[in-house]
Amino acid sequence: MTEEALDQIQSTIHSCFVKAWGIPNNGGVYIINERPKSRMRISRTMWGINRSEQPPLLLQITSSPRSKALKVELFRVLAEELEKQGVRKEDLFISITPTQPEDWSFGNGVAQLLQEDADSRR
Repeated sequence: MTEEALDQIQSTIHSCFVKAWGIPNNGGVYIINERPKSRMRISRTMWGINRSEQPPLLLQITSSPRSKALKVELFRVLAEELEKQGVRKEDLFISITPTQPEDWSFGNGVAQLLQEDADSRR
């Protein structure tokens, strides 16, 4: 995938977080790790979904706690917006690993999510 394509996908993913979860426009940490098709073993028909021959886009999200409704909304928004970038909904895998607010430091050795005004920064 070209750098331009990666940048576009990352930008789309970030805009989905802003829309669905209200994260700051200048927030987010994205690590992109491409794997060759030969290193991906994913059933093409798991859960009754017919995937293409293309390697899927796998999003592994680490997040502070979010409600079930917010997670479901993020899944929907990501699928809709990434489809516009050529990613088939059937080829999109999303996994969210929840953490607690005390598990995060965004720099300076500070647990920003534990500060009283953390909600105003999210």
